[in-house]
Amino acid sequence: FSFFLPLKTKTGICLLQDGNQEPFKVRLHLAKDILMIQEQDVICVSGEPFYSGERTVTIRRQTVGGFGLSIKGGAEHNIPVVISKISKEQRAELSGLLFIGDAILQINGINVRKCRHEEVVQVLRNAGEEVTLTVSFLKRAPAFLKLPLNEDCACAPSDQSSGTSSPLCDSGLHLNYHPNNTDTLSCSSWPASPGLRWEKRWCDLRLIPLLHSRFSQYLPGSDLCRQNAFQVIAVDGVCSGVIQCLSAEDCIDWLQAIASNISNLTKHNIKKINRNFPVNQQIVYMGWTEEREQDSLQDRMYTPKFLALRGSSLYKFIAPPVTTWDWTRAEKTFSVYEIMCKILK
Repeated sequence: FSFFLPLKTKTGICLLQDGNQEPFKVRLHLAKDILMIQEQDVICVSGEPFYSGERTVTIRRQTVGGFGLSIKGGAEHNIPVVISKISKEQRAELSGLLFIGDAILQINGINVRKCRHEEVVQVLRNAGEEVTLTVSFLKRAPAFLKLPLNEDCACAPSDQSSGTSSPLCDSGLHLNYHPNNTDTLSCSSWPASPGLRWEKRWCDLRLIPLLHSRFSQYLPGSDLCRQNAFQVIAVDGVCSGVIQCLSAEDCIDWLQAIASNISNLTKHNIKKINRNFPVNQQIVYMGWTEEREQDSLQDRMYTPKFLALRGSSLYKFIAPPVTTWDWTRAEKTFSVYEIMCKILK
């Protein structure tokens, strides 16, 4: 008789800490045998190749609303100038080719990658009634995009030619329209794309197979617990990075769902492997644990070990056994006569 918990499927938004970079937003999707980590990207869904890092977009300035977008950032803060807002029913939105999070690389062929915020504002102010932008979507949007418009900052309305703009505030591009311009929002005047269509989508960043994977809330090698965060490591060593949940409840839900799916996959795998072993050599249990190093100079150092209880032996492995030969190469084997399990807190 085998009891299997129902397989969990779950999707949600979390933050991912990957290396020394700032945490960035990702979407997690848990399937029965894999954890998918996805990040937002802008991809070409028709026309040219499936993906391109840069796009060239031409938009016209409207009498009301200008280009219909706002920007933040600049070289003075070692960050690119990025589209931070796109106005509803204005040119930038109606084009379907520009997105919040697009870094502006060129304006009418002028390289602005290393320009200060005010310099980019001035280039756009003097760009004429039609502007061609070369942009690239920042998959890991800088933190300044999340800052609200600060009324106390030195950000003056950008339609005042004498005003200055702050790189951390939204500079609205409602600039330099000609008073005699009668351009309307007719479909014929919308920017035409030569057979290309772009969409912002969630794209796979990392795939973590769940069979024999391990996960933990603890800092590696210690018993210090992270706050509402965990990481998942696949059997081949691919790591999810530190996944930061938005709340303690959300973190618990994710851990329980992942644990349930790993447990079910392990039970199915044990059932399949046991077909090759006689009754007295059947696998009863296998899974990851943490071993404390007794002779460690540092207090409370732990190393992941894979345990398997098979027949009358307890096996300790560095990595899960895959082939029959792997069972002969256990790091240590204990003969089981009688077991006392003591849980230390």
